[in-house]
Amino acid sequence: MKLIKWDPLRDLLSFQERVNRLQGAKSSDTDLRRGPCWCPALDILETSDAYVVWAELPGVGKENIEIEVVGRKVILSGSRTVEQEYESAQYKSVERVQGYFQRSFDLPGSIDVDKCEAKYVDGVLQLYLPKSPDIEDRCVKIECAG
Repeated sequence: MKLIKWDPLRDLLSFQERVNRLQGAKSSDTDLRRGPCWCPALDILETSDAYVVWAELPGVGKENIEIEVVGRKVILSGSRTVEQEYESAQYKSVERVQGYFQRSFDLPGSIDVDKCEAKYVDGVLQLYLPKSPDIEDRCVKIECAG
């Protein structure tokens, strides 16, 4: 089992988002737009020939998702916006997080960057990252298939 590195900034931003919810503030009302506003949940599975990653990205269009593989590091980023705003209404509760997200993680082995695949269905992104015996230190962007 691999230990996951603690990121205090992510915890701080998550705490700030909770405080904003309690105060009734929207994400766009804060100064947090410079950094990540939310962090999607991930499942990472290792098989004998590949790593498979699932990321929950409900409400994010596949055109708003960027996937990069740099060596053993995978970087997911993008943004989610609320479709409809009501100018004459007052929010009583805001629980859906919107704005920029970024999630990165290192895999324990090298990846064949030329054979990586991404599929996005029903708000869940699935990455198929085949293992490679050679370590390549290249950066590759992966397009999402519907």
